[in-house]
Amino acid sequence: MAHGMEPSVVFTSSDGAVVVIDVPRSLEESQVLPGSNLTRRIISTPPIKTPWQVPEPKKGSAAKHVSPSAAIADLMTLESVKAALETARADHHGPWCWPRACYEQIDNGSAPAGGAVSDADAKADAARSTKRKSQPPSTVSDVDGKVSSGTLIPTQSCHLLGTIESQREAFLQSAPQFDLIVLDPPWPSRSVKRKSDGYTTVRGMEEARNLLLQIPVASHLKSDGLVAIWVTNKAAVSDLLTGAGGLFSQWGLEPVGEWIWLKITSAGEPVSDPESAWRKPWERLLIARKTGSSTSLPTPMKVMMGVPDVHSRKPNVRGHFKDILPIDYKGLEVFARNLTAGWWSWGNEATLFQQEHHWVSVKNEKSGL
Repeated sequence: MAHGMEPSVVFTSSDGAVVVIDVPRSLEESQVLPGSNLTRRIISTPPIKTPWQVPEPKKGSAAKHVSPSAAIADLMTLESVKAALETARADHHGPWCWPRACYEQIDNGSAPAGGAVSDADAKADAARSTKRKSQPPSTVSDVDGKVSSGTLIPTQSCHLLGTIESQREAFLQSAPQFDLIVLDPPWPSRSVKRKSDGYTTVRGMEEARNLLLQIPVASHLKSDGLVAIWVTNKAAVSDLLTGAGGLFSQWGLEPVGEWIWLKITSAGEPVSDPESAWRKPWERLLIARKTGSSTSLPTPMKVMMGVPDVHSRKPNVRGHFKDILPIDYKGLEVFARNLTAGWWSWGNEATLFQQEHHWVSVKNEKSGL
């Protein structure tokens, strides 16, 4: 790792079922090919120090009609989270995240130390980081890694910038088959609607279904490939994928595992009560393979503990599949908000976090520029 930078995986349990990850570092690693030196730091918000204050619903108001299968899945997730916390607390004795590059620190020319700005500054940083620039749909491929009109283009990356509908034909004509397809759909979300800088989401589950059916997953997934899709904690979302006649079956897929991103503070505590009725401290990544494929995961349930960053930034998972898929495997991210070296990215915000103002070079950071 360049300049003595630590890898994004901070800790791994003996069985590999629990890992502590650094979210910004995973994005920094995604900008170069595996094994290459890092050249840039992503500008982040300070790591959260204390759990969020989440109001609980009044007695009786949180009751929901949840299917038995959804209730069992929620219980399994909760138990996996509790077990992961016990494992990490017992076996991990280091930091829970690495120092971050934050806006105020960069502007003042000081070395990033993490957590050195106020809550007000953090909110301003988040607003700046989610600023969107209007760009026309386009197809761009790059093999050298460079800056193009203020957009940082990673080595050997290719992206389709535009909606699924507007870029579908370009994808069908030019895209290869992939070993891994990662999707982060704009699921219906009340919390996103409440945010002034929230990204666009679909209006309901039927609209989500129609949107996802436009993506030619079955024809562009290799026979031993995997599909990984981020889901919310709403039962209807999982049912849309895994239920009878769901999208997995229509894509010719079968579930093979689930990874959980457990959001924690810089002290290793969940950002909210795991048993909260309103706001769970995790997001789930459902993983599927082609029906009949022999591809498997080392452990079907994996918990990735990580301190969250700017809203809508998720951990880059490229490195977590390196021991599961072939060497130099080819990946695609749909509904992407940043690019990954060696991968394809597709979405109307695919270059959102590739703008130069989200990054500082390692050299400039060291010199305080």
